[in-house]
Amino acid sequence: MNWGYISAFWTTVVMNCVQPVNWQACLPVQDWLFPAIGDYIRFKTEEPYASEKRALRSIQVDDR
Repeated sequence: MNWGYISAFWTTVVMNCVQPVNWQACLPVQDWLFPAIGDYIRFKTEEPYASEKRALRSIQVDDR
């Protein structure tokens, strides 16, 4: 795992969820943490913008 991801997670999630004013948004962990883990796994296995590249390649452009 890249230290940049850990550092970004720490500064944006952990430090903001420590503040009591943010507890209501941070408390339902299953609503944001599990999808974020799934996104991370998907992004690690596929190059960035791979699905967009496939969609653009599938479009036939007529050069007339």
